Amino acid sequence: MTGPKKGSRGRAPKRNTAQGRGGITRDSTRPVRREKTGSGAEQGANPARRKPGEREEGKTGERSFKPGPARQAPPKVAKKKPLPELKRVQLDAPPPDTVFRDRDGEALTFPDSALKRVAARLLTEKNKAWRYRAFPFPLFTDRGSEQAFSFDFYIYDAEDSVIRLLLVVPFESREVWDRVGRFKRQYPMYRYELWTPEKLAQLQGPRGRLDF
Repeated sequence: MTGPKKGSRGRAPKRNTAQGRGGITRDSTRPVRREKTGSGAEQGANPARRKPGEREEGKTGERSFKPGPARQAPPKVAKKKPLPELKRVQLDAPPPDTVFRDRDGEALTFPDSALKRVAARLLTEKNKAWRYRAFPFPLFTDRGSEQAFSFDFYIYDAEDSVIRLLLVVPFESREVWDRVGRFKRQYPMYRYELWTPEKLAQLQGPRGRLDF
């Protein structure tokens, strides 16, 4: 081994390859890592990046960090049960061969429609002057075509003027409201009503009253 040269202030001359003990060069062995001692702050670690539950050691007077309670999973919401289907209104309809007479004395029967038999009986009991399918209304669609639209019962006053149009349907639908809405725009001078089984049951009740 050669010692430091005089006048070099105790520093060894620089060499191209750094050698350790025994002549082992830095290129031929892996560097030895320093053992970590002390707190994270002394090692240059960021205390804010410590894992939950980890605390600093070696310092006195500091409060240890305790992890909070584990977050519980939100309670499972019970699935809503499907709504029960609405029961259809059961109407006490006259027999299919029942004969009804309109304002002109013409005999009419409605063997294929219990709803129309209920409507005809109701109008007769209320002493209303009615006709069945007096005339169709021409309706113009958005494309310019024409289609006929008829109501079921036409109600007249003492001066033989139509005061109400009645359409009897088993249920409301988009097609029905589309035609009724088109009729309302093209014939705003007429008043109409939509009679469903629910409406007929209401009119047949003790508080049922016709507004015409």
